[in-house]
Amino acid sequence: MASKMRLASIVFFVLVSLFLIWFGWVYMNVKDMLWFHAAAVPDAVKPLVRPLYFALMTLIGGSSMGLGVLGMYVTMGPMRRGAQGAATAVAATFALAFVMAAITAEKLAAATGAPVSWHIMGVLLVVTALAYGAHLLSARSSRSAAGLAPLSQGD
Repeated sequence: MASKMRLASIVFFVLVSLFLIWFGWVYMNVKDMLWFHAAAVPDAVKPLVRPLYFALMTLIGGSSMGLGVLGMYVTMGPMRRGAQGAATAVAATFALAFVMAAITAEKLAAATGAPVSWHIMGVLLVVTALAYGAHLLSARSSRSAAGLAPLSQGD
């Protein structure tokens, strides 16, 4: 059971990392305002907002891509080798980014009526929670099989 949970954890963390890399690439390469962002900006000021919009899209895209690469590295390196706290660091970092993105989306929707939503961030948060939960189950099963006491701090 431990090996299956460990594999599930790695697969889920890798999937979230790959999504972040793809998402970052998309945001860094937009050529026009995305429809759900454009809905938040009045037509009269869109030409004035475009330079800031594309700068922020590049910043968000690069940050997302970097977070995905870092998540992939930690998952495939330190976490796979059993480094204490690696899964906690990845899960907490991903969760912080997703929660803040969800809050930002909801604030934007409330302020402008734009059709943005927290739902995609909610899905990513659930997959991250599944990855972390599988990691914790794997660690617990491994310790039980070895006749050791369960960990008190999670991993």
